[in-house]
Amino acid sequence: MSGAVAGVRPSGAGAGRARLVLVGGVPGAGKSTALARMSAAVPGVRVLDSEAARRRLRGWFPQVPYPVLRPLVHTWHGVQVLRAVAAGPGGVREASGGWVLLVHDPGTRRLRRGALALLARVRGWSPVLVMLDVGLDEARRGQHERGRVVRGGAFGRHWRRWEAQRARLVRASTTRRPAGGWDAVHVVDRRSASTVLEALARQAR
Repeated sequence: MSGAVAGVRPSGAGAGRARLVLVGGVPGAGKSTALARMSAAVPGVRVLDSEAARRRLRGWFPQVPYPVLRPLVHTWHGVQVLRAVAAGPGGVREASGGWVLLVHDPGTRRLRRGALALLARVRGWSPVLVMLDVGLDEARRGQHERGRVVRGGAFGRHWRRWEAQRARLVRASTTRRPAGGWDAVHVVDRRSASTVLEALARQAR
């Protein structure tokens, strides 16, 4: 199911610049797991994961069912992402000692993805897209394993958008100058995701 990534090129567009990495994939693809493994391997890297927003809000409102909290979690996370990207690399350098920011987002909305890449570039980042490519059953299984299942209609929309864009993004992963405002695109499977993220993080430190 995954587009091949032979490795992470250390040179090319964006080399030597502060790096924003958008980690995308349908719900259940394994984004949070890959980010957690990367964080353990490369301590100090700034990561904005919606899972952290979820834990904080659940701690504040333990009696509120998660489906009620979900919109607030997404809004909280989105505001954090926009603030960090708009602040530019200096804020991340001061907070983490590195030049890389990793952001958790499904990434299936093309216009939203492109707007983030544009904002990142304007603010001095080199934007890199990493999309986790998993099968439908694997994504559903991932949701059950984490204990949070996305509603059928919402998940279906994510999946249809991903299916419509997958071939183009796989092609983009083979060129040094991909479209969509990204300096690099990587389409990876669940098993290799944390390795690719670790390589990107280490290059930007």
